[in-house]
Parts: sequence; structure tokens; C-alpha cells
Amino acid sequence: MTIRKTIINTVLPVLLAVASLCSCDKAEETYGSNYPCAFAFDTRLHPTSLLTRVMDNPGSFVRVDVRKTQGINRLSISSNNGIDTEDLPITTDRENYRIGNVGAANSIIVGCSVFNGPCAYDSQCPNCIVTGDISGVSILLAWTRGGQAVTCGKCKRSYELNYDGRPTETGGRPLMRYKIGYNGVEMTVYN
Repeated sequence: MTIRKTIINTVLPVLLAVASLCSCDKAEETYGSNYPCAFAFDTRLHPTSLLTRVMDNPGSFVRVDVRKTQGINRLSISSNNGIDTEDLPITTDRENYRIGNVGAANSIIVGCSVFNGPCAYDSQCPNCIVTGDISGVSILLAWTRGGQAVTCGKCKRSYELNYDGRPTETGGRPLMRYKIGYNGVEMTVYN
């Protein structure tokens, strides 16, 4: 009986630890970590913003470009309809503090997938950008297929926004995804 207890108390925990290290955690593989992303947006402060409107509208997406001027962050937001744009200064200290690096070139795509709800992607082509290069090289993706996909002007790959950013017909890596939280009031995009 003591040998059995010894095996259960020593070998079993080791086997469980090894199994957990060897298992594939799809959630961790799914989200990009090559480029820091820290973005927070309070929809109560910006109720009419394009960014606020997409969160509860399946199939709606926006590109958010962040630039810092005179000590405050400014958001340049463009809708996937190809028409609506917005230049939004972030004027509160709390909001400015909660916006750090925002992906590969301070540009992300945020929206509400028809199938999976809120989602966020880097707006750079994952197959053309040099991993880890934050020199400002920008390979932005263009809206296509009625704003439900984006296409790279360099490699011509298209990515489906409603289907986890995977390439449509030509293979390659899917879009770099970021984690997104949205509680109906505040949106956070991070890795």
C-alpha cells in the first residue's frame, strides 16, 4: 500500500506537469505577442464614435491608427464601409495613460465578427512584415469584399475578418490577433 501511495504522490504529479507542458494551448497560439498592444477606449466618453458603434454591429470593423501629438493620443478611425472616417483626440489623462503601443505600427483593426463577436487584429500583413521590426515600416491592409476582408497590396493575400483573420485562398499565416475585452462600456485590446 505504501508503494502505491508513493507512486500516486510522486509520479502522478510529475506526469500531470509533463502533460500540461506538452499540451497545445490553442488560446495562447491564437494571439500575437511579437508586437506590444495596449489600448483602452471608454465608450461613455465617445458615444457617437465609429469605434463605439462597431462593437454591437456584427460585420462592422474599423481601422484605428494611433499617433501622439502635443502629449495626447489622437485616433484616426476609418470604417470598413470605405466612407466614414473620424479624427478623435483622446483628452482625458486616464484614457491617454491606458493607450500604449498599439501593434506593429500603432494600427489595429477592431470590430464585431458575425460569428465570434468582438475581435481585434493587427493591421499589418503578417506574411510581409519582418517579425519584430518596429521601425515604422508599414504594410497596411486595404478593405475588400465589402469591408468583410482586408488585402495586402504587396503579396495580394486576402484575410477574412469574420473568420479569425485567416487567409482566403492563397495560404500563409492568418492575421495577428489581439485579445479584446468589452463589457458594454469599456473596450480593451491587449496581448
